[in-house]
Amino acid sequence: MHTSREPILPWWAAGILLGLVMTLAVAIKEPLGVSTQFVVANGAVLKEVAPDYVAEHGMLKEAKYHTPGYGWWFDIGLIVAAAATALLVGKFKPRATCEWARANGSVARRLILSFIGGFILLFGARLAGGCTSVQFASGWAQLSLSVVPFTVGMFAFGMIAARIFFPKTPDIGKGA
Repeated sequence: MHTSREPILPWWAAGILLGLVMTLAVAIKEPLGVSTQFVVANGAVLKEVAPDYVAEHGMLKEAKYHTPGYGWWFDIGLIVAAAATALLVGKFKPRATCEWARANGSVARRLILSFIGGFILLFGARLAGGCTSVQFASGWAQLSLSVVPFTVGMFAFGMIAARIFFPKTPDIGKGA
């Protein structure tokens, strides 16, 4: 069991592995994406409760937006693989960092704010007709021009949001 705080793979090896996975995905089917499955889930429910709406909707009338496909298995695989890896390396333990607790208090607040931030990011990406994971990871892998302003904006607004939500974040270098 891996119990060290050191990563299992060095950053450069993980980057190469991710690049190879992205290349394989594009070669086999299409770039990897996660948030599309939220649209598929909504489309599948809407097809059952409001079939006329789905038939007239520009995007939802396409079968890929209301019929679960490989993406469902990809999303389930991400969850299962993350849990299995955390168990194998002995790090499957929900926790808040000491820095978080000193600066901001409760774990519940962290979970709530993380959920809200993730929802806003996902909503914005889907509103723009995209997907955060495809735009960021696959976009860079494909050298897409649109990924540059997206990445700059995502990091800039992430830093602004972090400063607004967590103004008391301590200097972690002082405690060491």
